[in-house]
Amino acid sequence: MNKERFFAANAIALLTHTVTQPLDMAKTRAQVLQEGKTFNGFAWQKGIYGTNIIRETLAAGGGYKKFYSSWDAFFLRTIAYTTLRVSSFLYFYDWINPDPRRQARMDFYVYAGLLGGITGGILTNPFEIVFTRMQADELYPEQCRRNYKNFADGFMKVAEEGALFRGAGANGLKFVGLVAAATGIYDSIRENVYFFFGPMSVTRITATLAGTLVAFAASMPFDTVRTRMHTMRPLPNGKYPYSNSADCFAKICKYECDPSKLSNYGSFYSGGQMYLLRLLGIALVSQYALDIYFDMNKLPELWQPAKYYVHGGIDYDIHNPYTQAFDQLMMRQFMMPIGMDSTSPNQKELLKGL
Repeated sequence: MNKERFFAANAIALLTHTVTQPLDMAKTRAQVLQEGKTFNGFAWQKGIYGTNIIRETLAAGGGYKKFYSSWDAFFLRTIAYTTLRVSSFLYFYDWINPDPRRQARMDFYVYAGLLGGITGGILTNPFEIVFTRMQADELYPEQCRRNYKNFADGFMKVAEEGALFRGAGANGLKFVGLVAAATGIYDSIRENVYFFFGPMSVTRITATLAGTLVAFAASMPFDTVRTRMHTMRPLPNGKYPYSNSADCFAKICKYECDPSKLSNYGSFYSGGQMYLLRLLGIALVSQYALDIYFDMNKLPELWQPAKYYVHGGIDYDIHNPYTQAFDQLMMRQFMMPIGMDSTSPNQKELLKGL
C-alpha cells in the first residue's frame, strides 16, 4: 500500500465528506423518522424527504454548522471512517492477492470487502454511534435528548451505557456492501471497457454510476439497521426494541415491509435519495481531486495496469487491473521523450524532469 497516496486519499475523503455532510444528516434523520411506519405505495415514506429535512434544519436556525453536530465529532468520525475502512480493505486485498500484475477479479474484491468491511465496521462503530446520536438528537423532545456536549462527552456516556459496539455487525455489513460492490464493479467495468474501446472519457462516468448504484442498493439496508441500533432507547418495560442487528432486520421486515399492509421493502431505503447523491458526489469529486494530485506529482492513476511501472521501477498501488493495450500505450508515450532509459530502474527520477 502506497503511504503517500493513502494519506492523499484520506485528505480528499475529508474534503468530500465535509461538502456532502448535509446529505448525510438528512439521510440519518429520514431513517429515524421512518421507524415504525409503513409505506403507501412504492416510494419513499410520504412526507419524509431529504430536501424537506435540510430546509427545516436551516429554518430552525443555527446555520450550516448544525449539519456537522460538533466539529470534533465530525472530524474524528470522518477520519476513523475513511482511514479504517480503506486500510482494512487494502490490507486484506494485499493478503488475498499479492501479485502486482493482477486483474480486477470480482471474487477477490468480495473476499477483501467482506473481511475488510467487517473489520472496519467493528473498529469504527464507537465513532459512528456517537455521531449518529448527535445527528438525530434534535428530533426528540427536549426532555428526551441526550445532549452530548462534544465527542468526548458522548463517547464516555456511550461507554457507561455499554453500547460502544452496539450495531457493529450491521455497520460492518454496510462497509462490505460499499467497498466490495463499488470497488469491484468500478474497476471491472473500467478494465473491460478500456480493453474493448480504449481510453474513452465516458468510461469513468459509466463505471462510477454502476458502482455507486450497486453499492447503494447493497449497503443501504444495513445502514438503516445500524441507525436503528445506534439510536434506540429502552421501552416502558425497560427492554430495548431490538436485541441485535439480526433481530432489528427481522422486525423491520415484519412490521414495515408487509405487502398486505400496503408496505414494501423500500422501508430500508428511507433517506435513500440523499444517500445515493452523497455516494455519487463523493465518488466523482474524489476522482477529479485525485486527477489534480496525480498531475501535480506526475503519478499514474491508481486503477491503471501495474505491469509497465513494475518493470520501470515506478511506485504502484495494488488495485491496478492489467491490460496489454495500456502497457503498450505507456511504452510509446515515455520512450519518445526519454528513449530506452524508460526501462531503467531510475525511471521514477527521469519522469520528474518531464
